[in-house]
Amino acid sequence: MANRHERRRAMKIRVVEERTMRVEEFINLPSMCAWDGCFKSTTEPHRHGWSSMLLYKGEPKTSFVEIDPRLIARDCVLCPEHAGYLDEHLLLDIGGRLRTVEGTA
Repeated sequence: MANRHERRRAMKIRVVEERTMRVEEFINLPSMCAWDGCFKSTTEPHRHGWSSMLLYKGEPKTSFVEIDPRLIARDCVLCPEHAGYLDEHLLLDIGGRLRTVEGTA
């Protein structure tokens, strides 16, 4: 284990790079599965069977645009394997499946 002086020096060496990117660049960044321990990623999650997930606090909304961004707790994607696992093992059966329903978030 590093001593206090080595840890302090290591903290000073850390460099954080900030840069501004265009919306097009941001949209084209790869998406990674939000499942803990999964390292699968894709550049087109909407085309490869991935599921989008939006968790927010407050009353249910019928339109995504109505959700106050301050209430959004998580906006992420799940790979097909983990979306299926979530659907089969953790969610109540309400007559629909994440992997077959088109256009849901």
